[in-house]
Amino acid sequence: MSYETEIKLRISNADYIEKKLKELGAELDNIIEEEDYYIDLTPCVDMKRNDIALRIRKSKSLTKGDIVEEVTFKGKRLSEFPKVRKEITVNISNAEKMLEIFRELGFRNVYTVHKIRKVYILSNSKVFLDYVEELGYFIEIELLKPMDLATLKNELARLFTALNVSERHIERKTYLELLLEKRGIIFS
Repeated sequence: MSYETEIKLRISNADYIEKKLKELGAELDNIIEEEDYYIDLTPCVDMKRNDIALRIRKSKSLTKGDIVEEVTFKGKRLSEFPKVRKEITVNISNAEKMLEIFRELGFRNVYTVHKIRKVYILSNSKVFLDYVEELGYFIEIELLKPMDLATLKNELARLFTALNVSERHIERKTYLELLLEKRGIIFS
């Protein structure tokens, strides 16, 4: 079990952000195509009220060729800035079969988020430059090491200044929430 600590920002100029990341010394680690399948567990639990999610992810590295498939439970957000939540992830060998199991159990609604993710390593963080189908470009900053809130805010302020972004660019909703909202789907 681990806790994910991340900050997500909506951006309009991915090329500019990528150039600035490289100027800061960020190293491109990978380019990944991700298919995220979110299982609507509504017959069993009110996911929105409980602020939880169950995701099956299939990741294919476009640079290294490997494929990783996993199931992740995302717990209630413990903090909004930065977003902190419990995550429990299990590697699986066949995402399609896992989806089939959930469908056989009666979970009909599966929402898919498709993205291309460039993974950069920068100091104490991973910076993901994401292109999300239907939504556009975002960067996510994921902390690799825990740090106190004051240090975190100072590091983020420096990074935001270097990338020419601000707190007003922060996106507090998940990609799934944004997609459902855009599609006019009310998720119980």
